[in-house]
Amino acid sequence: MELIRLVVASVAGLLLTGGYLASVSAFFSGTTENYSQRIDQSPVPILALVILLATVVLMFVPDRSGQEAEDAS
Repeated sequence: MELIRLVVASVAGLLLTGGYLASVSAFFSGTTENYSQRIDQSPVPILALVILLATVVLMFVPDRSGQEAEDAS
């Protein structure tokens, strides 16, 4: 379960970084209006919803690996 949480966090972090770099690139190239229209029409909002739902679901799933380590001691 810890690996799944790490993967979801890594994907979210990479997407946030990529989106930020793309918006900065659009700003400095002067194509901000075109960039914002492409983002609104792309699957980005759906992907953001999927990541949000995945983090909410993972929040309610208990981490059993930590309990096993405590039980062994």
